[in-house]
Amino acid sequence: MLPSIERRDARAAEAEDVTAAHHLLLRVAVIAVATATAATAGARPPRPAPAASQAHPPRSAPAASPAGRPRRAPAPSPGRPPRPAPAAPHALLPAPAAPQAPPASLAPPALPSAASPEPAAWRALVVGGGPRPPMNQVAIEGHIRYFQSLLPAWAERRVLFADGRRGTRSVQFLDGDRTRYRAPRLPRIDGATTRPGFDAIWRRFVHARPADPLLLYFAGHGSPDPGHDLDNNVFDLWGGGALSVRDLAARMKELPASTPVVLVMAQCYSGSFANLLFEGGRPDGELVERDIVGFFAATRDRPASGCTPEIDEADYTDFSSFFFAALSGVDRLGKRVDGADYDRNQLVGMNEAFAYALLHQETGDVPVATSDVFLRRFVNKPDHETMATPYSRVLSWSTPAERAALEGLSDALGLHGEHRLRAAYEREFGPRAGRRDVEDVDSAHRLRFIRLAKSVVLARTLRQSGHRARIERFERLRAAEARNPLVEVRAASQARQDGRRRAAR
Repeated sequence: MLPSIERRDARAAEAEDVTAAHHLLLRVAVIAVATATAATAGARPPRPAPAASQAHPPRSAPAASPAGRPRRAPAPSPGRPPRPAPAAPHALLPAPAAPQAPPASLAPPALPSAASPEPAAWRALVVGGGPRPPMNQVAIEGHIRYFQSLLPAWAERRVLFADGRRGTRSVQFLDGDRTRYRAPRLPRIDGATTRPGFDAIWRRFVHARPADPLLLYFAGHGSPDPGHDLDNNVFDLWGGGALSVRDLAARMKELPASTPVVLVMAQCYSGSFANLLFEGGRPDGELVERDIVGFFAATRDRPASGCTPEIDEADYTDFSSFFFAALSGVDRLGKRVDGADYDRNQLVGMNEAFAYALLHQETGDVPVATSDVFLRRFVNKPDHETMATPYSRVLSWSTPAERAALEGLSDALGLHGEHRLRAAYEREFGPRAGRRDVEDVDSAHRLRFIRLAKSVVLARTLRQSGHRARIERFERLRAAEARNPLVEVRAASQARQDGRRRAAR
């Protein structure tokens, strides 16, 4: 049995933080240069056009389909969209501890000089759980526990989960063939995932230090907008409430425009929250000045995987598990994860973690990044022109992360030659495409390939447009997407501890 994160001694946690973060500060001091360099190398993954607009991209090297039948993602929970296959025992077993050796993505090689700028003091707000016990699956609790394990002990965070009570049997899990319920087993719970609970924590926690960078992680269920506006979808709150795109945009507006925000959302239909790039959360609004970036498990009209009552976390295949494993260098079972540092700069950026998830997630999910939405808003290029672009040119315009994802997805789909974009597009949207199945993993892989290639082409088109202000804003967005807040929060935590030690001498 793996050691329990929930029972981990605070002193041991501090020692682990010192070990993992002691070599981070120099990297953080130069992170702006590194991310800007990575950002200018190419474009982000695409969002499909009208018919394709909410299709899902693939991941690398999928298994061959038997008898030529399309592979299907795991069946969804009753009454919900498709969810991933079961995973490692965490309903009945404690969460695994991270490995003692710090992963490369969190362990840059040198100490900072006395002149190094103080690292950003990131704060984390976690909002999770389903709207009621039958929809509050143990996998959601596991996602939140895993994320908390990646934060150093001193990092400031608040966690909203379900009804906010530790004694309520609110977590659903499978015990053999039986569905059962138990109380939450999270390291901390600060309140309920209700609208009053969210508003209260926003006032007390977020407003307390409004200028500090904010990392928001939402893990739970999402629904299309009740008014059928897919640009204003909602995150489902406990008790039947909802937090819409425009609700969250109103909260964001309360923060200084200089406050950076990173948003990771794992729920169904979450792609519409990329509209937080625009005033009021409306896709036709003006760009906000804030450096806000987001990574979302699904396009605005598609479900996402990740909500299962199964207890075997080893098989969890949700977007955020792949994203955070690549970003931290440690998966949810405590195993080391390598291979996401595509540009070999000793730092895995969020853009690289996103590409890693596109390539490795074996579900029907089609993830979205904020840069995808930016490009589709400001670059008008017909799909037939985009898909006619020779594949070699697309690769030449790609960043290392984009190139790795494109090549891996292309291999998985058996695509060849210079006309791969057109072949994938016609297979997915042509007259012989047939009805799209959101559980078909091959279809999701094609959609990821199409969207990513489209984003690369649109980014190239934007850079050649001569629209200086728009290009500069895009490059700023790409640089923000290439940051690693987990590295920065560890560095800030280490700097704080070092300062306290010096003051105590």
